[in-house]
Formats: sequence, C-alpha cells, structure tokens
Amino acid sequence: MTKNFFTGVSFLVIYLSFFVAGSAQTAKNVIILIGDGNGFNSDLAGTYYRYGEAGKERYHSFPVAIGCTTYSRTDKNVELPADVLGYDPKVFWETIANGTQSSELTKTTDSAASSTAIHGGTKTSNGRIGMTYDKKTIELISEIAVKHGKKAGTVTTVPMSHATPAGFSAHSESRNDLGAIFTQMVSQKSHLSVIMGCGHPFYEQGKQIKIKDNENEKEKSKRFDCVGGEKNWEQMKSGTLNGFKVIETIQQFEELASGKGVVPDKIIGVVRSLSPLPPVDGSVAIIPPTTGESGQISSSSRPLTTPNENELKQSRELLDKSYENTDWNELPSLSTMSLAALNVLTKNNPNGFVLMIEGGAIDLANHGRDIGKSVLEHVGFSKAIDTVIDWVEKNSSWDETLVIVTADHETGQIWGPETYNDNNKNRVFDKGDSFNEFKKVQNNGRGNVPNVQYGSNNHTNALVPLYAKGAGANLFLKQVKGTDQKAAQFWNFNGQYVDDTDIFKVIKTVISP
Repeated sequence: MTKNFFTGVSFLVIYLSFFVAGSAQTAKNVIILIGDGNGFNSDLAGTYYRYGEAGKERYHSFPVAIGCTTYSRTDKNVELPADVLGYDPKVFWETIANGTQSSELTKTTDSAASSTAIHGGTKTSNGRIGMTYDKKTIELISEIAVKHGKKAGTVTTVPMSHATPAGFSAHSESRNDLGAIFTQMVSQKSHLSVIMGCGHPFYEQGKQIKIKDNENEKEKSKRFDCVGGEKNWEQMKSGTLNGFKVIETIQQFEELASGKGVVPDKIIGVVRSLSPLPPVDGSVAIIPPTTGESGQISSSSRPLTTPNENELKQSRELLDKSYENTDWNELPSLSTMSLAALNVLTKNNPNGFVLMIEGGAIDLANHGRDIGKSVLEHVGFSKAIDTVIDWVEKNSSWDETLVIVTADHETGQIWGPETYNDNNKNRVFDKGDSFNEFKKVQNNGRGNVPNVQYGSNNHTNALVPLYAKGAGANLFLKQVKGTDQKAAQFWNFNGQYVDDTDIFKVIKTVISP
C-alpha cells in the first residue's frame, strides 16, 4: 500500500509538472523575445534597478526557467560530434579567465551565429546568417512557419538588418552585408509580414541628421546601408515597397499599436534613428498591469508599488544623461512596436504567427561596460515582455501561444565588485590581474544602479537564462543537456540547461502539424 501510494504521488508530481509547464504540444502563435547580451547577471542587475528585488519580472515566474548554452563552431571542415563540450561547467567556474572557454571545434559566439542557431537549429561559424559554416543555406523557423500557413515578423531596437533579426529571416555569408540582407528581407519573395527597427538614413535618435555639404559617396552609402540603398529608400518614401506599407513617425506606430486605424497586411516600420533606438520607457516608472473586460488584473500580473518621487527623478535623470541629444517625442518604445507588430500579424489570420522581438542594445551597453545604460535597456526590454504577456492573456491564451524569453549570448562578464583585482585599471580581466572569487551583483534598491564589475568588453560563453510559458513549453525539459550546480546556487534556479539549437527544435515541433 505504501509503495502504491508513493508511486501514485510520483505520477501526480510528474503529471502536474508536465501540465504547468504547458501541456499543449502545438502552438498557434510563438513569440520569442531576445535580450541581446542579456546574461544572468545582466538580467539580475536590470531587475534590481526596476524593482529593487530579484525575481520580480513577470517572466521570472514562467513555469520553465532554465539555462542555455550559446557557443558557436569553427570553420574546420568536420561534423560536430554529438558529445562536443562547447560549455563545461567545471571549467567555467574555475576562474573568470575561462569565460571564453573554447575547444578545437567551438568558439564564443557572435550574434549572427547564435541567431542562426536559435532560428535555424544549426551550429555555425561566427558571421554566418542562416547558413552553415561551409555556406550552405538552412531553413529558418520563419520560413517553416509561413510554409504552414502562418505569418512571420521581426521587431528590434537596432537596425532592421542587423545580426539577430537577420538570423531570423535571411541568408548571407556575412552579417556585414546589411544592405543585401535588408533587400532580401523586403523583396517581393519575402516571407515576412512585419519588419521593424532602426536604420533611418535621415534621423538619429529622433533628430534630423545634418547632412554635410561635402558628404562623399562612402559616407552617403553608409547612411542608406541599413535600408538596402538609396533606391530602396526612394520607394519607401512613397509609403510602400514591394507590398509593404512603410511607416516612420511615432504617431503612425502608436496608431497601429492601438489598432484603431487601417491595419495593413504587411509593414515596414523604420523608427527615426539610424543607430539603435534609446529605451523610450527605460525609467523605473511602472505601467499598471492590463485589465481584461471584467476589470480583473491578468493572472500573471503582480501587485506593484508605485516608485516614489525620488526614484522616478533619479531614473529619469539617468535616462536623459545616458542618451543625450535624443528627441523622445519622435521615438516609439519597444512595447509600442511590439503591439503594432501583433496587430498586423493577427489581421485576418486564423493560422497564427511566429514573431521575434529583440531588445538589441543591452549588448551594446555591456560592450561599453556601461551598467547604467544596460539597466535602462533592460527595463525597456522587460516592459515589452510585460506587453506581450498582457496581449496573450487578453487576446489569445497560454493554450495556443508559446512565449520564450532568452538571450543570444552573455556580454561583458558581469559579476559583483572585487571578483578580481584590476591591477592595470583597464576594466577587463587580463594578464597581471588576479582572480579572487565570483561575487554577486550588489543591489542598491529600485532606481539605483547596482554595483558590478565588468570582466570583459566582449561576448562570453556563460549560460544565459531561458524562460518559457504556454503551448509546448514543457518540451524544453525534454532537451536538457546537463546541470550546472554552481549556476543553480548562484542564480537560484534548478541549474538545468539546454542549447540554443534546442529553441529551434521546440518551436518547429509546436508549429508543425
């Protein structure tokens, strides 16, 4: 009797775990949100800044909360063995110097290779877009979705043809071919219905660019590169390009996000900034959770206290100081862009969609070892995730939509102060510096930038977080590659991790009939 009792309890636990993680095996919609460069400590620092406590982001309570490896491969002409160790927890946690561990066949990834792995399921070499290391085209999740009657779209806070959106939607030997990638994305044969991001040739951070009288062809070409050249732009100025409606003003983005105007079948939204979009809503001000028609707060919303006057003032001052010469009134937030994209993708579309949303400038802030900018970018990204959660609960359901939140790689080797002795004061761990021990990010309360120490100005091989909820989320638990006990203790999760190629596998499974 006792044996049967415990057998029954074990079965019940397994059943409930399966159910909570997302029991449906097919998804009408998939939304993947990528915080570029947003490793575990970057995510923690941003959460400390926004809430003053760890674990308070709404996606932190998703039923699937695991780690993810991100390594890329070399160009060496051999197949990667199934047991290749691109990430070894024992090696990683020995010293900060092992943050970029590699092997004969693996390397620390760039955004092109990681995006290709996430959206194409194949490890490739750095710089490749939608291609194998030996330049063979692979089928991307956006193409598979369209093949099954769904729509596909991409939204980013960096130029529209940069590595992460490109890896979702295009094929190129080099991520640097921005113009050719964009032209491919917007061609008449394009499988995309939504393309949104930066790359405006006449605006920078909401302000008109002062074109030099003696601007040479190289400088001019660079301004138009992200929109595929001047010829493309001339077509876009008319308001259309190859069946895409083109918008650029904040009023147009907000109208499309509200769904009150005419919603087009296909959209290119180029925000008024050539370089990455500043986090318009990056201050700690909290947007009240969405309420449904009944007036009840959605189930995944949390009771939130309003920041006090001093917290709001400090946060706004940091935002204005970090992004000088910005016309905030000319730029949409990532949340606004995401809602606008969702309205286009759901128009007259009973079959669903796959949407990739990128908070692309967390990476840039961490490259620059600027934790102030990093947390502001994180707030803007996490608010976009809140917007997506609200959309699911108001307009769809967790039974038909899968939401994934992750990063393409970690950037900056972010740890707590005094992790190492920076003897030459150059703010990276290098020769002559001595490692102490891995220290935790220091929380200074809501609206205050946490104390950290950067160990690098580049990408690392650290695990990144992966959160999932909704239809098919449980499938990630079947892809676990290992357990990192030290990571589990350090970041308060179970330590299990998958690989970035597993994201593709899960999405392909849930969208394929």
